[in-house]
Amino acid sequence: MNNRRFIILFLIFISTAVITVSYAQNDTIAFSDSIIEKENTIQKEPFTFTIGKSVINKTLWLQPYRFEDKSLKTLTVKVIIKRNSEINEPIDFNFFTLINESKKLRIRPSGVYYLKRDKKKYLKSKTVNENYNNFKETTVEGFQNFEAKTYKINFLGLKKKKVKPSIKSLKKVTIKAKGANYFIDFPVQEGFTYGKIYYNNKPIGFSAVKNE
Repeated sequence: MNNRRFIILFLIFISTAVITVSYAQNDTIAFSDSIIEKENTIQKEPFTFTIGKSVINKTLWLQPYRFEDKSLKTLTVKVIIKRNSEINEPIDFNFFTLINESKKLRIRPSGVYYLKRDKKKYLKSKTVNENYNNFKETTVEGFQNFEAKTYKINFLGLKKKKVKPSIKSLKKVTIKAKGANYFIDFPVQEGFTYGKIYYNNKPIGFSAVKNE
């Protein structure tokens, strides 16, 4: 009689242990799934930017446009772009802006180029479509949006006939390599020395030049 009771108690103990282990395994699997799900939802920024040297462009012969306002200068900022994603995503150069705190201006870029065999290769620009304007859709409190009209020139550096000055929209570019260097032009006023560079309304660095 005692042996039968012992066997029954032993079987109950084993059944309880198996059920406990089964629940524990299920909990572990569910926890692991939640970890994997969380890791998959972490998203990196598609690009990393580093701001390089900035200069006031004094030689305009290699610049295929001129400002309608002759008093404006061209500030050229080198931007080193690193692609973080394996997916080829386009980068919109219209999202770059220059914040001039001394003048309280948020400045739109006027041109962008890269170097090929040490020669400037400007990306084509187009007249802004007022129905979709990345620059005007964004504002920064306390700063006035500033954009400059430009016009194309001929090989003598003179304005082409029947060309009206207008505000241009920069081209989107798909960066297929892991990294690339571009140079962005900004219209600045005489005496510019310092400004912050933003991309998509996020600060990515600063630009500084010396006045001679």
